[in-house]
Amino acid sequence: MYFKLIRGGFFLAQKKVARTIYIKDEQKEALKRLSEKTKVPQSVYVREALDMLLEKYSEQLKFEFEEYFKG
Repeated sequence: MYFKLIRGGFFLAQKKVARTIYIKDEQKEALKRLSEKTKVPQSVYVREALDMLLEKYSEQLKFEFEEYFKG
C-alpha cells in the first residue's frame, strides 16, 4: 500500500501491483529530473498520470472514475 498526498494531508491508498512500462529516454530523464527537484518519487508521478488518463477516458470505459476508486 502507499500513501497518497491530498490537500491537507495523506490518506492510505489501495494496494499496488508491479507493471513494466516502456517510455522514451526523454520522458525518463524528465521524470528523473522532476523527481530529484521535488523529492517526490517517480512512481507517484506515474500513478498520478495514469489516474488523469483514466479520468479523461472514463466515459469510454463505461465507469465513473471517482466511484470506481472510492474503494
